[in-house]
Amino acid sequence: MPIPDHVRDHAGLILADTLGAILAGQAQPEVRSMAGRHAGAGVPLLGTRLAAPVPMAAFLTGFAGTALELDEGNYPAGGHPAIHAVAPALAEAAVRDASGEALLAAVVAGYEAGSRVGHAMRLRPAAHPHGTWGVIGAAAAVASLRGHDEGRVRAALELAASLGLATSATASLRGGSVRNIYAGAAAQNGLLAVDLLESGVTGEPGGIAVVFGEVVGSAFDLATYQAAEGRWFILESFLKQASCCRETQGALEAIELLLAEAPVVPGEVAGIEVATFASAALLAERAPVAPIAGRFSIPFTVATRMLRGHAWIEAFSAEAIAYPATRALAAKVRVVEDPEYTARLPAERLCRLTLRLADGGVRERVVCGTPGDPDRPLPEAALQEKFRRSVEPTHGARWAGMWEMARHPERIGAVAALFDAFRP
Repeated sequence: MPIPDHVRDHAGLILADTLGAILAGQAQPEVRSMAGRHAGAGVPLLGTRLAAPVPMAAFLTGFAGTALELDEGNYPAGGHPAIHAVAPALAEAAVRDASGEALLAAVVAGYEAGSRVGHAMRLRPAAHPHGTWGVIGAAAAVASLRGHDEGRVRAALELAASLGLATSATASLRGGSVRNIYAGAAAQNGLLAVDLLESGVTGEPGGIAVVFGEVVGSAFDLATYQAAEGRWFILESFLKQASCCRETQGALEAIELLLAEAPVVPGEVAGIEVATFASAALLAERAPVAPIAGRFSIPFTVATRMLRGHAWIEAFSAEAIAYPATRALAAKVRVVEDPEYTARLPAERLCRLTLRLADGGVRERVVCGTPGDPDRPLPEAALQEKFRRSVEPTHGARWAGMWEMARHPERIGAVAALFDAFRP
């Protein structure tokens, strides 16, 4: 299906935002360690001087892209389609020396294929969306770059359906950074699915509905899946400005607005109550045990913002997680579900933050959604600034030229130029 110009333009923003998240993630110690373990002959790893075999390159890129919780997401799909498509597409484009335009088309193909499945299925509550239906998007992106026809793509997706993960939604809440590898593993397996297809392996007929409707999911609506063809889910993406789970960011915006009205001395806070919808109310841990748990904690996100003045990468470092003053303030934050807010999903994503001061004063703010949501898009300048903050620490002033290449991949020739420009 031809990609309309406005879809292609928005996809460029998604690609640039995702590449920024990948480069920021490459600087994390655990990502660097894994890249070093698997470095060798193969394709370049974006943002490094290392190379790795193609499937491992897809894995490591997906790992980096989710390590700091900066990657985009999609409400109708129920997850994060872009990183699952971008990671394998980068690896496959590198080995084929594909054009920037072909890379972007593959990302769109992967984004749409994965999102359609996510939209049509009901994921089991205990499962995290990373690594599940994203394997479909990964396979679609690779199949696009290999030029497979519609029938072969369908066969690749049926095969990929059996190669997703059984992920845990509570791993991140309990401090398990294994959650950060889910998208990378799905990216790797999606690429392997196309390899297996080309080697003569076949998937389960109708496997998408079986796996995502009965195994990982509890239902799959075939009519919804078919009706979503051509919907352009990528236009419904949300983009972040903070290094934490989207469901913490309603409370984050509420505290930002209250602090903008009048500053608050943390020592004067008697208590904070956050009322929100059910899935966000699960992020209630007051004493996170690790950086990833802090990124999935509304109490910690609010507290670190109040004390540090931001919720960027360093606000969730191991040192920040252990900082006594932040932990003391987080202990004063209580998160509850408001059933009325839950009932108003998916049309509205509401959050109410009530700040109680030691002198008896009470301040309150209710927000609907957050900046970066589809109905509250961030200006391109804000996304460019996010890219700068992600990339400048490792690449200096070169970030501006890198942004232009990532934002407009159709203007570059072979993707080798992109990898060269992004090398530190």
